[in-house]
Amino acid sequence: KLYPTEETKQVLRLSLTEFSLPKFYLLFGISKVKSAAVIAFRSSYRDRSFSPGSYERETFALTSLETVTEALLEIMEACMRDIPTCKWLDQWTELAQKFAFQYNPSLQPRALVVFGCISKRVSHGQIKQIIRILSKGLESCLKGPDNYNSQVLIEATVIALTKLQPLLNK
Repeated sequence: KLYPTEETKQVLRLSLTEFSLPKFYLLFGISKVKSAAVIAFRSSYRDRSFSPGSYERETFALTSLETVTEALLEIMEACMRDIPTCKWLDQWTELAQKFAFQYNPSLQPRALVVFGCISKRVSHGQIKQIIRILSKGLESCLKGPDNYNSQVLIEATVIALTKLQPLLNK
């Protein structure tokens, strides 16, 4: 049976404390609540006064996703040090890559950011795919500058490329 080291326990305690701070509510898109638990566990079954339109859903910025992803990666890496055969990061990277390179206006930008943040290595082929996605987003913006999805996709590819560029061979 594996037990977490004191160092891992300390990382987990600090992360839990940090995630409980109101400043982190904004990163999760729920800054207008007094307690994250109120929103997380609310349902129309238990609370009849709640309806989907009763609170305004905030947008989840890609920069917030970047910060949250890096925080979760730190937690995962701390836990993985105590589990020699752990493949969590490989599985997460594989899933992020799958959705990053698959067209889906809702998931693709987020997956690109996550893929950029958690990847430990990158191939030239993957960079080419991201540049193609960037190119398509730019083309779409030129056709109609009001295309919000294209702007988000462009932002996501720039974040991903910025994170992945240091991993490339010189």
